[in-house]
Amino acid sequence: MEKINIAVEPGKCTQCYCCQLRCSLAFAGDFNPEKAKIIIDPPDSIVFTDECLIGCSLCVRYCPYGAISLSEKSGRN
Repeated sequence: MEKINIAVEPGKCTQCYCCQLRCSLAFAGDFNPEKAKIIIDPPDSIVFTDECLIGCSLCVRYCPYGAISLSEKSGRN
């Protein structure tokens, strides 16, 4: 699933899984990538589950490599 407010660049992903770990901690209370609402499948894709919240952007905040960023379409900087 694509997110309107988030842009992804799978080629920048280093598979550190910081985004998945932070997401799973916030929404499942556990550091477990399988419980995250973002799915990292490098080098091909970074996708979001249907349960992902629009506007949450925790993954953006915790991606140290810029593979996930706020989209210009979102109206935010």
